[in-house]
Amino acid sequence: MEASLKRSHHKIFPTHSLSWFLAGLALLYVEAAALLDPLGVPLLPHRMIQDVLQSPFGFHLLLLGIPCCVYVLGWRARDLFAWLWAPHVVTVDDEGLRADVTRIRWRDVREVVEQHAHDRLVLRHAGGTLRLRLDLWSDADALHEAVLSQVVPRLLERVSLQVSAGQPVRFGPLTLGDAGLTHRGRLWRWDDIESIRLQDEVDQGFASRELIIVAQGRTRKFDEAKVINAPVLLAYLSDRLAG
Repeated sequence: MEASLKRSHHKIFPTHSLSWFLAGLALLYVEAAALLDPLGVPLLPHRMIQDVLQSPFGFHLLLLGIPCCVYVLGWRARDLFAWLWAPHVVTVDDEGLRADVTRIRWRDVREVVEQHAHDRLVLRHAGGTLRLRLDLWSDADALHEAVLSQVVPRLLERVSLQVSAGQPVRFGPLTLGDAGLTHRGRLWRWDDIESIRLQDEVDQGFASRELIIVAQGRTRKFDEAKVINAPVLLAYLSDRLAG
């Protein structure tokens, strides 16, 4: 991507989290009213509180109300809080990424981790770590592609030089070397590896992405979020197997 194609992405309001936030506040208010009513603090009419507590779900409200509030506000509505703290604009160009006062140069990025389940891209660089929540930004797909198109080729060049020099390169649970790929002390030589690909998975409503490696006639699956620099490993192996 050339400097003339510099692009800015503005944060967008997470409307899906607002409903969860309001639901969490409502539940918290009812829970507080039920707990404070015996102390004479009338957050809700006394008769209404009595009807709620005497209903079939009254006991569960007292027992699970607070944990449910924590779950709804702290987990389901987390995008709203992330939006509040996020910078107003993220700008990418051929030199790096800028988010308000934060500036990251592509050449300083050491690791990239894709957290597909959370729609998040984690960049570890010389100055720290940036967790880029893609769903908070306009044209998120273009932002994701722009970052990877700058980071992956640079990291791929470094990995190729390290492997050529006989140095092993770790990718989370996998280690890449000149002889092949090692997992848990077992080496898969290049002739043993048949294919490699990414595959989306949905388990009980939880979406994730897995790195699928077919070696020695067996299929192995690795959570993409646990494979550091997974896009780089995929690019390297794809080129190596194709050549």
